[in-house]
Amino acid sequence: MKHLYDQIDRFHLLDIKNATHPSMFVEESNYDILILALPTSRDKELKIDSYAFVFDGTSCYWYDKNVQEFIDFKTMEKVYELLNEKTNIAMKMLTSLHESIDWMEEQLYDNAQLSSFMRYWLNTKKDLSRINRLLTLSVEVLESFIESYLKEENFLSIHFKDIHEHLSRTNRSSLLAIDKLNNLYNFYTSRNNERMNKTIYLLTIFSGIFLPLNLIVGYFGMNTHGLPLDGIANGSTIVAFLLGCCAMLMAGVILYFGKKV
Repeated sequence: MKHLYDQIDRFHLLDIKNATHPSMFVEESNYDILILALPTSRDKELKIDSYAFVFDGTSCYWYDKNVQEFIDFKTMEKVYELLNEKTNIAMKMLTSLHESIDWMEEQLYDNAQLSSFMRYWLNTKKDLSRINRLLTLSVEVLESFIESYLKEENFLSIHFKDIHEHLSRTNRSSLLAIDKLNNLYNFYTSRNNERMNKTIYLLTIFSGIFLPLNLIVGYFGMNTHGLPLDGIANGSTIVAFLLGCCAMLMAGVILYFGKKV
């Protein structure tokens, strides 16, 4: 493959060797370069793999980044087989993400406690956004590649159009997953706001009951002479009775206006 290194521009060669280079299609006088960056999964984390191909008019070459060498595919069929395999991996990833979102949706609708909801939601949203950006560019680049090679005699147009359709469908699926996540977030925040409103409502009731009581207790607890009921033997009992009546009255008023609202 030494002739490839001689005729490929050194800047293009750097792009080919870049393991995470974004998708692109370049047409030169002596060769064409197709790079497709697709999502994959390793150790349960989203990764980006860039697949680079060089076409010199006589053969098709794939740059294997593991051994850092060009592999002569000879025909377009092997290019299709590799890209089709990696496309299927991306489709399975989206299917798995949809299943995870469906599970999260069921848990929320069943009022299950998801303590790590926001962390899970942010990680999923981040992965879907990255996948969407990758696939949007990959679809555009692959479309340009198909249009350029459509008139070639040995070009597998139907096969590559099939890959293009799968990537486009997977990209639309990622957008749908993002919309579902946004709806889940709205439902989650609405449920939390409702719980917070109920908590504030209860705190308001308790405050309405005990604030007047605190005022009365503070008044009668002053260390001064001449207070009402000071000289009566059952003064404390009478004050306690007044406090109870006041508490019941305030609770009734708050509950009455609470039902009105």
